[in-house]
Amino acid sequence: MLIVFRENPMKHSHQTSFGRHISAVPIKPKSVVSDAMVESAEQWDKWHLLTALTQAAEEFGLTHRSIAVLRALLSFHPTRAIGITPHSAIVFPANNTLSQRLGGMPESTLRRHLATLVSTGIVSRRDSANRKRFARAASGGTRLAFGFDLSPLARLATDIMAASEAAQARRTHLQTLRAELAALRQEAIDHSGPDTMTDTAFKLLRRKPDEKTLKAAISDLQIRADTIKTSAADAQNERHIQPESKIYSKLEQQLDQCNTTQEPSFEAVVGSCTEYLSFFPEPVRNWHDLSRVAYALGPMMGIDRPTLEQASRQMGQRHAIVAVLCILENLERIGNPGGYLMRLVQQSREGQLDLATLLNQRTLLK
Repeated sequence: MLIVFRENPMKHSHQTSFGRHISAVPIKPKSVVSDAMVESAEQWDKWHLLTALTQAAEEFGLTHRSIAVLRALLSFHPTRAIGITPHSAIVFPANNTLSQRLGGMPESTLRRHLATLVSTGIVSRRDSANRKRFARAASGGTRLAFGFDLSPLARLATDIMAASEAAQARRTHLQTLRAELAALRQEAIDHSGPDTMTDTAFKLLRRKPDEKTLKAAISDLQIRADTIKTSAADAQNERHIQPESKIYSKLEQQLDQCNTTQEPSFEAVVGSCTEYLSFFPEPVRNWHDLSRVAYALGPMMGIDRPTLEQASRQMGQRHAIVAVLCILENLERIGNPGGYLMRLVQQSREGQLDLATLLNQRTLLK
């Protein structure tokens, strides 16, 4: 028996995997909008806009999950082109369908991100009387659809593209700053080994600091690098010239005569040393405040941080503070503050440093 199969001349109503009839949504031929479509003021490529919006998401108050929900909505639009005409790009998937396309996102989370997209103006809602999402054929070959309108995305295209370019420029600038910080950190380690400042830079490089924080860290390391170079040049010069000032011999002669390590009081120090107020006019209340001032003044005077830390370890923190403040009082007559501080450290090790005498000598020289 011969069986003959005949094609059914009746029109087929194809159904997608999401339960939506293709015949309900008119599909343009591929020749109308190609993958390499030309964008204009009236038509925009939805995927290009999504990429740009992803890069500028922070500017629009969107998270990566909100972007993912928008991507799912865009996937329901049958063409790549989105027009700026209101209600020209409405999609109407059910929440359950959207959740499936998003890998099982909870419906409560989905609703929250849909509300975010609407509140930011990226998409708009066109609700039916019962708030259901659907499309119906209307007279004249048009279609009446209720759901999420994607045309606001096209109307914001110019702002989105501009924000994307600005975001890319900021990222490039931050990458440049991070590279500069990493180079300065490595230079400092190569010269003096790791310390607190290089550890701080390392922690910054592991995070995502803003421009202000990066510039502050770069400035600190740059000052330190310049100080190291200056100190090296001064040390080289000292091998070929006589002491730059009579203050060296005058101070050292008096310091060699004393062998006490009595520590002056906090009141005596702040009463005798006042030059620091030109840089830090805020009142200091205790040794901790004075230590913070001295450590900030060191690089400004040409004393690098490793030298300050060595002086603090070998002399004691308070003795090192007093020494730095006394050097500041006579800075104009001391050519190499870092070298002079190390001389005081050596005298402290030998038991020949008297801080009270140093303060009195400061008064005589002032």
